[in-house]
Amino acid sequence: MKKICILQNDLAFGGTDTFVLNLCQGLICDNYDVTVVLSIDKQKIALRESELTDLGVNIVKTSSLQGGLKSKLKHLVLLYKELKKGKYDVFQTNIDLFNGPQMFIAWLAKIPVRVCHSHNSQQGRELREGRTFSVKLYQGIMRWLCWQFSNRRCGCSKAALDFLFGDKWKKDPKARVIHNGIDLSEYSKKFDFEEKKRELGLTNTYNISTVGRISFQKNPEFLLEIFYELSKIRGDVDLVWCGKGELESVVKKQINDFKLDNRVHLLGTRNDIPEILCCSDVFLLPSRFEGLGIVLVEAQAAKLPCIMSDVIPKEVDCGLCLSLSLEQSAEHWAKQISNILDGNCNLDIDREKIDEYSIEHMIKEMEEVFE
Repeated sequence: MKKICILQNDLAFGGTDTFVLNLCQGLICDNYDVTVVLSIDKQKIALRESELTDLGVNIVKTSSLQGGLKSKLKHLVLLYKELKKGKYDVFQTNIDLFNGPQMFIAWLAKIPVRVCHSHNSQQGRELREGRTFSVKLYQGIMRWLCWQFSNRRCGCSKAALDFLFGDKWKKDPKARVIHNGIDLSEYSKKFDFEEKKRELGLTNTYNISTVGRISFQKNPEFLLEIFYELSKIRGDVDLVWCGKGELESVVKKQINDFKLDNRVHLLGTRNDIPEILCCSDVFLLPSRFEGLGIVLVEAQAAKLPCIMSDVIPKEVDCGLCLSLSLEQSAEHWAKQISNILDGNCNLDIDREKIDEYSIEHMIKEMEEVFE
């Protein structure tokens, strides 16, 4: 039985977290021995930890990467000890630039197959601070480590591969884009739509939804400006917002300033995203950057037309996405949403393309990488 070790920063409801859970589910079904290393403190309970244990996955916790240099070094030491003790056949890591040190540790531990997986196309710090010397130095070191000590390179899109490996990956015959698989069946299950809407407090004619961490990457202030402009055009639509994050207080103040308290539903972290998406009419994601934006695949699986920023990789478009520039005004974005609600924008799903995002397809791709 092949032994697989997967490294993930934490385990909540983000796109990479869902990727890891779905990957584990498929690997366990195919009789792999799977261990997930979480870079969190041992006493912390990850939000979705029980989902892993229910699958039969072994969980190892090291140390938080948010606690400064000492905590990071502790994590790397504990990771090395686990990799040496576990005698794994494959090590796969999912934390973008900091994949570099993990790859070095896996090389030291003599893991035969070392998979460096990129899930983003940009670094928030770079966008906030600019390409300062310290940012360029950090990125340069991490990218060198990622390339030098990995022997399998993957990304959720070509843009994600470019971010971590530059042009080098294009000359690597083993490098490949991996479709982040989701359980497509979750979006076609029957349930009582009206009852769900009542439970969520949704009483307006239409609902726009967004799902994601309320953070710099997701561009939440602009998202709310778009909805504010839409609210001036029409009163028959509400905004349903799933997620939490460090900019939540900023968003709440903005909602209050725009006098939208009765029309914006902040639902926090949820485990019923498929049902919420199925109760919506349009999905909105004006992110500053994304490796893929797997939530857009989920929204399209729920048959939702999606409006997204044009910096999001085109691979995510399964026929129901409309890309708009972040240079366009919030008013322009709002008008496009209104056009969709009025049936003035025809978008058709590409069933063949969305089927490539099934868990089964992803597992097949990953098993080929593990060979």
